[in-house]
Amino acid sequence: MIGIGLVKESEAVYFQYQGEDKTPVALTLPSGKALTRLPNITLTGIDIAEEVGEFKSTKLNVYIDASGHHLMLTSGLTTLWSQCLIAGLMAIYNEYAIQSPFTIDTWKGTAKMRPCFAAVRQNGQKMSDTDMYEQLKEARSDRDKQRVETILRDSIEILQAALKIEYSSVEVSDVSTDSESTENDF
Repeated sequence: MIGIGLVKESEAVYFQYQGEDKTPVALTLPSGKALTRLPNITLTGIDIAEEVGEFKSTKLNVYIDASGHHLMLTSGLTTLWSQCLIAGLMAIYNEYAIQSPFTIDTWKGTAKMRPCFAAVRQNGQKMSDTDMYEQLKEARSDRDKQRVETILRDSIEILQAALKIEYSSVEVSDVSTDSESTENDF
């Protein structure tokens, strides 16, 4: 389980949970720099967890496959990182490519609380659902937290349904009749 932006003082953005009583560990590259990119991953699941932890938070859980490693990314449902990520995933969904590999880039902002942001890329192209982005931007500017949450919950529901699509062979049967058809029949 990987948390996003857990330690504000750290430059790291991804933190691996070590257990309930242990401090999460920052994920770093061999050079010591913070890991900020999760390349060539596929989305395998997404859900919302209610009343998590001592603060009874609502969390977004994103399940990914990274080169055969199954990981769960978790962040507050309405955080800016979650909003960026869901807008990116919705753009991929809109392109009918939700089961194709993509990349998540994560970085910390410079504001006082150092919020994390995400960019979703597929085939090198930044993906973001512009309409959803504008709706979220308007809801944030109106300080309408409930609207932000509703937009995210609705989008997650769409993504969940898309991930449950099962492809199976389709059997085609002959539906012709003995009567002749004409152009007017259509």
